[in-house]
Amino acid sequence: MQKILFFLLCIAFQFLGAQNMVSGKFTDQNSVKDVALYRIIDGNPDYIKYTNVESKQFSFSMEGLPKGVYRVLYQNIKTGYVDFIYNHELVNFTINSSEGQSSVEFLASKENQLLQAYQYSVGQLQNKLDSVQISYFKNPKTSRSKYQEIKEKVDGAQQYYEELAKEYYCLSFIKASRRHNAPLPFYLPDEYLNHIIKSFLEGLDFQNLILRNSMFIKKRLNTYVFYLHQVEAIDQQNELYLRAIEKILAKTKEDIFKEHVLRWFMTVFLKKQNSEVLSSLINLYKTIPEEFRNKTLLSTIEIQSKTMVGQIAPDFKISDQESLHSLEGNNNYLIIFWSSECPHCSEELPRVEEITNNHKNTTVITIALENESSLANWREIIKAQYNDWKNIVALGKWDSKEAIVYDIHATPSYFLLDENKQIIGKPHDFSAVREMLK
Repeated sequence: MQKILFFLLCIAFQFLGAQNMVSGKFTDQNSVKDVALYRIIDGNPDYIKYTNVESKQFSFSMEGLPKGVYRVLYQNIKTGYVDFIYNHELVNFTINSSEGQSSVEFLASKENQLLQAYQYSVGQLQNKLDSVQISYFKNPKTSRSKYQEIKEKVDGAQQYYEELAKEYYCLSFIKASRRHNAPLPFYLPDEYLNHIIKSFLEGLDFQNLILRNSMFIKKRLNTYVFYLHQVEAIDQQNELYLRAIEKILAKTKEDIFKEHVLRWFMTVFLKKQNSEVLSSLINLYKTIPEEFRNKTLLSTIEIQSKTMVGQIAPDFKISDQESLHSLEGNNNYLIIFWSSECPHCSEELPRVEEITNNHKNTTVITIALENESSLANWREIIKAQYNDWKNIVALGKWDSKEAIVYDIHATPSYFLLDENKQIIGKPHDFSAVREMLK
């Protein structure tokens, strides 16, 4: 009897342990060697730990971790990930590493299976409804009853899954995903689009901590700004972007959430090298009460904004007689940040010299990030090569004034300017330099 009791206790403990496990298996042939686990907090992945992949399988113990949305991150041909809900139950899934989230099949986890079933079922019905609406633009006489029939199915499916998920963590995502379809189809495409834009943020509760501690709101806002506000004219496009972001900010009075929204879009427009929108977002960010602002982030973005494509490159001294802005007489200026201690630089700079010899309309200015200990080595290299270039040294390396102003964190780094010293390109390597000079 004691042996049976002991055996049953062992099974019970194993089951409880399994409830605190997340495991995955890659279904394709891949070279993934390890995966990292992150928890999503305020729309940002927060690193927890990593584990090795053995025989295309991996697992994490979730012991002591709170319920919420987590991310498994891996690297193969490109970085891939799987986002999932953990609510103190066993989570098990398969994934194709080259396809990522779209290929995930949850073998265990009621939370994730329910959310995935909802997304597929309602998504299929919504696609049918959208197709009928598009057909209605061409032939308003034949599709109206069909539209109403499918809309009823969409509404029914939405209500069914909301009822089914009533006790589940995923309910917030299901309710926030509801599409607000019009009772009757629209005659004109513009009316249809305006309805989607107007209703897109309805039901999106910015104060919902479950939504905020996931990627849901970021993805939703990204769709709202970049896919629902598009025109061909660049000036109008930027105005639409800003108007859309202002509408988002008007949806909440919470300053800390406004800070999160503006921080997210500032980084997005920085990556897009859109200086006009970024400048306006920086000004909006400064209207948030000081106690909610991230001063380090703001300072970093302001520095980075000064070296975006389209901006006039910050001036610096070349000699007692010259500065960058005083240079004249050429169509292009190529600034290269490098170091005599950088092996990659020693490979790329001779190749840059070779191609710039064939581009007499390009002036090359090198800025060597050096310490006192490497200064002699830099002088020898300059004396032996690159005599036709304008060469200066920035002592202090990464802490030098030039490195800080140009936000340099790696060498070599390139900036291509036009005759007015406006930045027209930031090639990431020699190949990109060669293509831009062409």
